[in-house]
Amino acid sequence: MTAFLITLRKAVVAMAAIAAAFFVVTAGAGAANASGVYAEIKFAPGTDHGTVDGYINRGYSDIWTLEARAGQQMTIEIISHYTSASGTALVALTAPNGQLYPTDTTVSQFRLPATGRYHLTITSAQNDASYTMNVRIV
Repeated sequence: MTAFLITLRKAVVAMAAIAAAFFVVTAGAGAANASGVYAEIKFAPGTDHGTVDGYINRGYSDIWTLEARAGQQMTIEIISHYTSASGTALVALTAPNGQLYPTDTTVSQFRLPATGRYHLTITSAQNDASYTMNVRIV
């Protein structure tokens, strides 16, 4: 029975590793078309901005992360590619300390309160949504 449990444990660990590989994505300043993306926005060398494209299914969120410093200004532009209100992508900024900054406009600006990793969470109210997000930090 012990050999069986060891084999079973190895199989579970291997399955967990495979599942993690499907859900953890590292993307450059490019596209990620999936539901439930967790990826880093990377700016091209020498630039202050990055662009990502995505598609979210209803009930899922895409989370994009990036590093920034206290006092910098972040501008977020979200462009929904569907015109119906229910297929509109929405973005919320979460600071390193967990403070949430929801947005309700297509372009938002924030003076960043802390140095660390910020999270940009993309959701859609009711339906699937396709989007382009432009992020600039100065």
